[in-house]
Amino acid sequence: MKRILFVDRLFPTRSSSSINAVVMLISAIGLVMASAAFATSWETSTLRAPGSGLIRIGMTRQEVLKELGQPQRAHAATHNAAAGGKSGKKGNSLTYRGDDGLYTLTFSGDQVVKIVVTPKRD
Repeated sequence: MKRILFVDRLFPTRSSSSINAVVMLISAIGLVMASAAFATSWETSTLRAPGSGLIRIGMTRQEVLKELGQPQRAHAATHNAAAGGKSGKKGNSLTYRGDDGLYTLTFSGDQVVKIVVTPKRD
């Protein structure tokens, strides 16, 4: 007859599969947290202007300049900026500095097709 010790009652042995599941869960949580902490940029569909206006995908260059003024940086893209690269129009972009980082608005023709946020890292 097997003797059950007091310690065995307090801390019953776990199967290796449940321990592996816990280790995998902790690893997955760590990976998700690390990837969020090191995110370099992301796309958004809107940008809040300082004057309470809203910049959206599809707005014209003139509407953007009216709301945000002259950009910190403007540059022509050497790649096709249209969605899927199917348009044939060359894009260019305007970059603005916000309180929390840089906002790069990419244009195809005269319309905003992409807004990328790059956070400020202190």
